[in-house]
Amino acid sequence: MFFNNVEIDNVGPLSSLRINLPKIGNSPKPLIVVGENGSGKSIFLAHLVNTLIAGKQTLYEDVEIENGKVFKYRSPGYIKSGESYSFSSVEFDSGEKVQEWQLALPRNEFEKKLGYTSIRQEWKTIPGTESSLFTSSLKESSENTKKIFRDQCCLYFPVNRFEEPGWLNIINLKSKAIYSELISISGISNRDIICASPLKKNINWLLDIMLDRQAFDIQTNDIAIPIKGVEIPHKLPVFTGYSGQSATIYEAINKVIRLILSDDESIRLGAGTRHNRQISIMKNDKVWIPNLFQLSTGEVQLLNLFLSIVRDYDLSNGIINNINDIKGIVIIDEIDAHLHAIHQKEVLPKLIKLFPNVQFIVTSHSPLFLLGMQQEFTDTGFEIINLPHGNRVAANDFSEFITAYNAFKETTKHREEILSEIRQHSKPIVFVEGDYDIRYLRKAAELLGKSDLIDKVQLKDGCGYGNLDKVWKSYNNPISEALPYKIMALNQPCR
Repeated sequence: MFFNNVEIDNVGPLSSLRINLPKIGNSPKPLIVVGENGSGKSIFLAHLVNTLIAGKQTLYEDVEIENGKVFKYRSPGYIKSGESYSFSSVEFDSGEKVQEWQLALPRNEFEKKLGYTSIRQEWKTIPGTESSLFTSSLKESSENTKKIFRDQCCLYFPVNRFEEPGWLNIINLKSKAIYSELISISGISNRDIICASPLKKNINWLLDIMLDRQAFDIQTNDIAIPIKGVEIPHKLPVFTGYSGQSATIYEAINKVIRLILSDDESIRLGAGTRHNRQISIMKNDKVWIPNLFQLSTGEVQLLNLFLSIVRDYDLSNGIINNINDIKGIVIIDEIDAHLHAIHQKEVLPKLIKLFPNVQFIVTSHSPLFLLGMQQEFTDTGFEIINLPHGNRVAANDFSEFITAYNAFKETTKHREEILSEIRQHSKPIVFVEGDYDIRYLRKAAELLGKSDLIDKVQLKDGCGYGNLDKVWKSYNNPISEALPYKIMALNQPCR
């Protein structure tokens, strides 16, 4: 179940917004919301999140917002300046919807003084003495409501999401994994819609997945081994692989990690000993990254975003046979926050494409991310809307940034080449009297088997014995201390 359409009238900067959420057949297209600061991007997302919270409140007790309370303030104070009312409606493709009215005056007084009556049928449901109305057709008994919140993931990543960096020592507890404590009680979901700092939960869940895979999904075949003098051959179980939901999830996680680290199939998850239970990343079956906390801030952000999707779906009633089975709704405010340009353009779009049955609704300020989405999905595989008006935008409108991005990559490459040259030429320099001395030293090193030693220095022609003193004086000053190499002058003894 996905969002189908959104209508918002006169809320903040949004005057008359009508958005039909894009799809290809039954699968959702990613929707990217752009616009200047103050254009209503966060308000738009708030209405979607409010709908998810309201729906979860009908089924579960462990909701981030208590039943009867609100995620988003409902007040006439948010009516657009100069207008007398606001209206919003968020509808799922199953028909369930959440609507909200805010009036500047109670409805009876509103109609009398302003002479206005909405053509919407819902207008008549506003009590005459009230100035607001919040309605929801999401019901505990509804099978559609159960499918939305029990059988798929529903997540919101706010812009203030944050994880402590790996070097921050908080009693050293946050880097260690422990098995998750799940509550098996009716009305408890063990899940959160709002994901602000999910790393600890993700690490503990990873440990659960690896344990379950090893305990329940291991596959063996019995091989008969004949024993002399024994009529019935001995059967020896031989490991043949893993099969099961935990094994499938484990492979999905590995796909996410490989994409983030832009590496090959040799990467997989690992775990430390019971005395040091850290989740590690293995490469060629050797510990490559001992602790997930050692990844960069951007890599940890990406890891948490997409591991949280897999984890939330795993904790739902949904069944997963491959990563395409993961479905649901994921809302991300400023998806490009804390990400390097390469991650924005080349990694993030690939990760989104890895989940074709998840409805991604995200805001972004990054033209590089939009260009990466166009490259990965083509123009028809996703949509961009520009607020506050909600008009469709083509990624080509940001094509002027392609040149800037290519220049950035060339600059990065050039910088790396310069650093390589500096490292290569940071060998000590030995000035000698002339070219003959250089040939003499190289030949001597060859005969004595010391060519590797002579290769560790740069031999330079000092242009004669008398010139070596000038060379030395030119380097024997405080400025030379800034140079990345040492200087020596070598002359023959006087006869």
